[in-house]
Amino acid sequence: MLRINSSKCTDLSCELEELFKALGNVNRLLIVYRLASGEVERISVTEMARMMGLTQPAASQHLKILKTARILDSTKQGNHIYYTFNEDALIHHKEKIDFLFGCLFIKCHKIDEKPRGNNRLIIQSKK
Repeated sequence: MLRINSSKCTDLSCELEELFKALGNVNRLLIVYRLASGEVERISVTEMARMMGLTQPAASQHLKILKTARILDSTKQGNHIYYTFNEDALIHHKEKIDFLFGCLFIKCHKIDEKPRGNNRLIIQSKK
């Protein structure tokens, strides 16, 4: 049986709630996809508003929410603020999501606990 530290889960749940709320809007997902596509390396509020057909205040608000959730980072250059991915925070977010889904898969699948290679648990379907 998997035992999960409840205080860790409370902290994890709060962090994931903020992350999922930030990604829970189609415009913000499109911003993330646009940056992830490689079309642009960084983007300003003005560029994002133009690309997405949003007003500058709306684009600014979406970028601010993504920055608050530590998905994006910002750098000021002259009169413009440019947004890029916050790689360190994304790695941290991925670890939290992996932990959550790992718990879900453990519940859904039988575990073969024999260490293999890098000592990870191997998840096998209940076929």
